[in-house]
Amino acid sequence: MKEHERALDEELASWLSDAKKIVVAGIGNPIRRDDHVGVKVVQDLVGKVSRNVHLIECETVPESFVDEIIDISPSHVLLVDAALLGLAPGTAHLYDVEEVVNSTSISTHTLPLRVFCEYVFTLTGAKIALLLIEPLETDFGEGLSTELHKAAERVFKVLVELLP
Repeated sequence: MKEHERALDEELASWLSDAKKIVVAGIGNPIRRDDHVGVKVVQDLVGKVSRNVHLIECETVPESFVDEIIDISPSHVLLVDAALLGLAPGTAHLYDVEEVVNSTSISTHTLPLRVFCEYVFTLTGAKIALLLIEPLETDFGEGLSTELHKAAERVFKVLVELLP
């Protein structure tokens, strides 16, 4: 296991340690290749997690799911998305919401995610984090690159193991 993969496992385990009810929201555009990785992870989790984990496929409009998230009243909200991190394609990292709110260019959906995170936190008090994955290809097209397919599979396996 690579060091950054071990770090992700540890970060997620720590972040989820006191989780009671979790929303995992996949964000991304299905016609922008690797940008769809967050939705792919959520799709893969269907039927593999407990009733305490609520899965939402937000695609490019996470703000449209605020009411649903508020109704769930989660202790934790994990957003999974592609992001321009300046890392090797497929590298995943867990970011605290403050890191994203204070950043100017971390995600391919930065402004909407910043507003979304602030709003959801204000209305639920939930811990919010972003699991961001460096894309290889975000041009128009369908299907993940080989690197992002492997990354999605790895993130899926970690989440299945760690989600309550």
